[in-house]
Amino acid sequence: MNKLRFSSGMHLYIIISAAVIAVGLILGLVMHFTAGAFFNWGGDYAGYRSIEVKYSTYDIKEEQVREIAEDAFADNGIAYYTFVTAGESTNSRIEYRFASSQDSDAIVTAAETIDAAVGIGSNFTGYAQAYTELAAERNASVDITYAAIGVSVAVVFQFLYFLIRYKLTMAAAAFIADVHNLALFYALLAITRVQVTPAMIAVSAFVVLVTMIGCAMLFDRMRKLFRTDEYKEMPSFDQVDGASRSAFPLVTLVNAIVFAAVLIMLVFTAIAGGTVFGLFMPCVCALLGVLASWYGTMFFTPSVYSRLKAGADRRAAEKQIKYVGAKKSAKSAE
Repeated sequence: MNKLRFSSGMHLYIIISAAVIAVGLILGLVMHFTAGAFFNWGGDYAGYRSIEVKYSTYDIKEEQVREIAEDAFADNGIAYYTFVTAGESTNSRIEYRFASSQDSDAIVTAAETIDAAVGIGSNFTGYAQAYTELAAERNASVDITYAAIGVSVAVVFQFLYFLIRYKLTMAAAAFIADVHNLALFYALLAITRVQVTPAMIAVSAFVVLVTMIGCAMLFDRMRKLFRTDEYKEMPSFDQVDGASRSAFPLVTLVNAIVFAAVLIMLVFTAIAGGTVFGLFMPCVCALLGVLASWYGTMFFTPSVYSRLKAGADRRAAEKQIKYVGAKKSAKSAE
């Protein structure tokens, strides 16, 4: 731990980040021109097949309908990635959505099985119908625009907050960290080919939030230590290295707790079949986001800040020298 040199490792961290981002960019472009998509769009972006089940709440309860549907899906070897419920006091509807890779014939067979259990041929008055033509409910470009606006607002808010609470150099370092961590996160999505769903908007904001928390802990520690007599005697780069090493355990612990919480949620959704509020893929994306935020906050940010601080200290020293020189000249003139 005492051997960690954040400031002198800036070139290494830049090379690592640039390599990951470059690989993600190249792979994304290759997939864009060969498969038609930079990211592995999933869910409502990629297009889906569906089974719609309508039923009367006087005849049958939702729990019964879902149990019948689950059995039909299991018997036909298909799995839905999410479901949507709607309805009024007497009539309700459940729409199960399946990825485009799911067997359309198996979906039709499952729908016929459900229809036989809840339809006119049974004791109930509902019906089930399969829709095998691919449908895409959402436009990825529109959501990307909204995501860009939302994330930009969050980044600007963070910059202003750090500018008020700390100083310009720290605010600038946090801003660069946000841009770096988001770029790294999107590169990891392109490399791993994790399915990108509409929840990516929330996950992008989540990356900014985790970065903000990490940078706040890092800069709080720096500000506290920089005021001590021991650190005042140190060169600028040694100050940043020492404070970063001191903040490393806490920042890593907080990121580990967040990572563990997301991992537990991921395991829970996997056990539940990945259908709990459609959280499986967002959780996978969030894990990549935590890794990108931790690396960027704990390694990339201190190295960038050390350069910004060194430059600010140098300008302050030059200004002080000029001020002292002007003051001496004024006294000599008297």
